[in-house]
This record gives sequence, C-alpha cells and structure tokens, in this order.
Amino acid sequence: MAEMTLDQQRALALARARLRMQQPAAAPPEPAFDPTEGMSTTEKVLANIGGGMMDLVTGARQFYTDITGTEDEKRRMRAEVDQKRKLDAALAEATPGGKWVGKGLQGFGQVAPTLALPVGALANTITKLPRALGLMKSAATPAKLGTVALAGDAALTGGVLGSIEPVGEGETRSGNVLAGAAMSGATPLAMAGGNQVLRRVTRGGGEARAGERVVRELADGADQQAVLRQTMDRLRQAPQGPIPLSTAASLADPQLARLEAGSRTRSGANWYDFDQNQARAVSDELMRATRGADNIEAQRALRSSNRSALYNQAMASVNEPAFARDLASFRSNLDLAARTPEASNPAVRNMLAAVADEIDRLGPDFRPEHLATIRANLASKAPFNPINAYQAAPRESPATMSVLQQVDSILNNATGNRWSGVLQGYKRDSDVVRSSQAAGKVREAFVDQATGRVRGVSADAAGDVPKITEAGLGRALDTTRGPRKEAVLDPTAQARLEAILGALRQQNIVQGVKRSATAGGGSNTASDTIAAGVAERAAGMLGPAQPVASTLTTRLMDYSKGLEEQALAQALQNPQRMLQILQRQVDAGQPLTPTQQQLLALLRGVPAVAAQ
Repeated sequence: MAEMTLDQQRALALARARLRMQQPAAAPPEPAFDPTEGMSTTEKVLANIGGGMMDLVTGARQFYTDITGTEDEKRRMRAEVDQKRKLDAALAEATPGGKWVGKGLQGFGQVAPTLALPVGALANTITKLPRALGLMKSAATPAKLGTVALAGDAALTGGVLGSIEPVGEGETRSGNVLAGAAMSGATPLAMAGGNQVLRRVTRGGGEARAGERVVRELADGADQQAVLRQTMDRLRQAPQGPIPLSTAASLADPQLARLEAGSRTRSGANWYDFDQNQARAVSDELMRATRGADNIEAQRALRSSNRSALYNQAMASVNEPAFARDLASFRSNLDLAARTPEASNPAVRNMLAAVADEIDRLGPDFRPEHLATIRANLASKAPFNPINAYQAAPRESPATMSVLQQVDSILNNATGNRWSGVLQGYKRDSDVVRSSQAAGKVREAFVDQATGRVRGVSADAAGDVPKITEAGLGRALDTTRGPRKEAVLDPTAQARLEAILGALRQQNIVQGVKRSATAGGGSNTASDTIAAGVAERAAGMLGPAQPVASTLTTRLMDYSKGLEEQALAQALQNPQRMLQILQRQVDAGQPLTPTQQQLLALLRGVPAVAAQ
C-alpha cells in the first residue's frame, strides 16, 4: 500500500471526526434504586418492620393463589414475591448497622403479628415456660419446662411460620416449613449451650451456681421459694455489730455452717481476708472496750488529789470535845475487846494492842489524823508478807471490822459527817482505778503492755494482731472478778467484752456442726465428676492432641470451680451478699413478665424467618 500523503491523512482525520459527531451520545447509567432515600433512622427501622409484617399478607395471598389461581396468576404472584424479596434486601442493606440488623427487624415484623397465636398453648398449660433469658431449669424453679421440650415447642412455631412464608423462585413451601422448624428448634438448644458456657466461665455464672448450691442445702426437699423468703427475712433482721460475722454465724444456721465448713476445706484461701479482718476487728473492739487501762496512772493521781482535798476539809472542821469524848470511849472498848475469845488469835490481839499502845503513847497529842492513818492501814489490802500488826490483822475478823466501824463513827462525829464524804469519794475513785486495772488484766492476757508483743498465737503474718478465742477471752474475764467474785469492770466495758465473747461464740458454730462427706453443698460433686468424665472422653477422641485438650479441660474446670467457690465464699462471709444471691434465686422463680414472654416468642419465631 502506497504511503498516504499529508493532505490525504488530514482528509481522513476530518472525515472520522465528522462521523463521530453524527453518532448519538451514550445514555448515562441509571442510578441504583434506593427504597430508603430521604428516610430517617426511625423511618428505616419502621420500614423494615413493616416489610416483615407484609410478608404474612403476601404469603397468605400466594397460598390462596396456589390453591385457586391459574398458572399465569401463580407466575405473576411468584414474580411479585421475588420483587418483594429484592426490595426487602435493599431495605436491609440501607439499615443503620448493616444487613443483618435489617434482617432482624424484618424478622421481628414477620413474627410480631403471630405472638397472639395459641401455638404451643397445650405445652404452656402443662407447666410454665423457662425464663426468656435462662432457657434452662434452675434449682429455684424446678417445675419449669426443660430445654428439649422448649425446642420442640419452638420447632412447631417455626414450622407454622414457615408454612405461611412467601415462596420465591427456587423455593418450596415444604422447604420453608422444614427450615423454619429446624432453625427455631435449634435456637433454644444453641442458647442453652451458650448459657451453660457462660455459667461456667463468667463471674455471674459462678454466682448463679453458688446460689443454687445454697438453695439445695437450705431447702433439703422443702418448698424452695418458702425457705428462700424465710431465710431472706432473717438476713434482713440480723443485727450488724462491730465484728463481722459469717452468714452462718449471723443466723445461727447449722445448714449454712456446714456449707461454710465445706467452703473452708475446699478453698481456704478465699477465707483468708475474712479471717484476718475478723481477727483485727475483735482485737480493735477489745482495745476499745479496755481503753480504761490507758489511764490508770492519771486516775490514781486524780484519786489522790480528790482524797487530799476532801481530807483537808474534814480535818479542818474537827470538833475537839466530841473527838476527845469518843476517843476515851474507844480506848475502853479496846481493852474489853482484848479479853474476848477472838483476841486469843495472836493477829487480832496484836492489832488491838497496837491501836491501844498508839493512843496511850501520844496521849493528848493523839489527833484525828492519827486515827485516820490507823484506819487506812487496817482498810488496805493485806500484803503477802506483813511487816506490822496492822497489816497482819485478818481483814474478815469481826474484831477488825468492829474497830473500823468505831473509827469511822468517831471521825464522822468529829468532822460533822465530812469523813463520810472522804470515804465515799475515795471508794468512787478507787472503783474507777480497779476497773482500769481489770481492763489492763484483759489486755495483758493477749498483749504485753510493756513491749506491745502479742502473747500466744498471732492472727496475722506480721504478728501484730492477737488471736483472741472464746476460751481465751473467757479466762481473761475471770481474772477481772473481785475477791468475792463480784464484777470489777465498769458496766460499759463489761458489756462490750461480753458482746465480743458472744460474737466469738456465734462464729464457733462452724466448729460445732457435723461435717458431711461432701463437706457442705456436696451434691455438686457428682455433677462435676460426670462432667470431668465427659471432658476426658472428648479429649480422648482428639488422638495426639489428647494431652493438650485434657490440660485445657482441666484448667477450664478448675477456673469454673474457682469462680463458684469464690462466689459461695463471698456469700457465706457477707450476709448482705447472701441476700443478693438469694434474691436472684427468688426472681428466677417468678412468672415471666409480658416483655420476657414476647422475647421468648421472638426467640422461637425469628430463626424461622431468618432462614429465608
């Protein structure tokens, strides 16, 4: 071919350009149809629900057409169903949250009109349905329908819904029925399995299983709901003192005490903090009850100061003639007393002679102050090794008591009864000192007051908290009694120490219960053993992976048991926590609320339409 000239090339390009200008422009592509254009989020949600509700209408029309219509009418109806399916798919895609949210809303719309249908009513009249979110029998609600029965009921409902579902291209009505029944029947089983997994691996599941163990132990074949309510009433009325008590101790309940004993045996670590806090609270309360021991020296100084003031006032008001007259009579009485049979006791005779010799020795210089000194020597506690006749005088002897009475009478007459004020004031202050000394004895039984060292066994690792037991505190209280076994502690301290003793006695209920073979709540042992066997068989099916699977299974079971034991220990340690767990068990036994009933119906029906 000859090469084109420049003019020929230009002419060819111009011809091609004119040809292109004469051809019509290609039409732009039509935009995709958006059925939700301009809708708000609320309107999109309602559109999806409405689309689902219209499926019942469409399905009913198609069902009627399939029975009475011509082949042409059946084809048009099927095309209408396919068109609606495309529209529903577009609605779902445009829903906030994505396609599956939209499909769920459409499923709700499909099921909502059927909630009033009496499908499964026969099963419902036989027994109550499980709770919408539980789907399993619980210890608190043994009369409820089980998961297998619920699956059958749900499959029936799903099949009915599937029978009125529109049938599109490539679908059959029998296929819709089977799909609806299968999906609805499988849902309760799947949810029950998921629920069991959650019960094993979550804290809430551990609390639920712990609550069921408590219920089994408390009810023991009786009406569980009645027993639960009675126990909860007792928990609400249980007093809360400064010393934390376990739930069993607070209620004095031997069944809970058995649970506590078992819990301590299986998981003692869960009780470490509780025991530490209780021991520290007991120690702190004992220190508060015996705080009088901190002020002994100050109280002694105050007693001495008060006595000096009252004594000086009494001695400054002495009536000399009255004192001289009474003293002469007293001197004669001493001579008479020395001739009585009681004076044959050398200690008594020496005391009488010592008083008479002192009066004779001083003569007119014998003053009320001398008589008061003699009285103080005779009234003081006799030392173990007396060094004079006054100290050796038997304090319970009638002669000694008679001398004291006469001395007090002489001093009272001489001071215008002010001597009584001296005696009463000193006794009052001495009672306070004696009470503080008794408080110190209680403390000394557990802590060396000079060094602060704990005596005996300590309750903490650092050795700062004494282990105060019922027996130990009882012995310490015995040391505070007076010579005639009278109470020496002041009433407030005595009451607080008795309260501590009572709390320790309450807590000891755990030591007094008879431990069963399962150590409280042991009925769970059998189920755990069965579960372990199943897990081992499942692990064995994995062949070479058996060691790894077995280890994982063991760890999972240990973790699950740990959650349950921890929840049980917390409830047994804290009455308020026990109250919360029991309240959940009571709530689990109540009839379904309308909202829960609707949710349960949706759980049955939605899978049937979601399969479309």
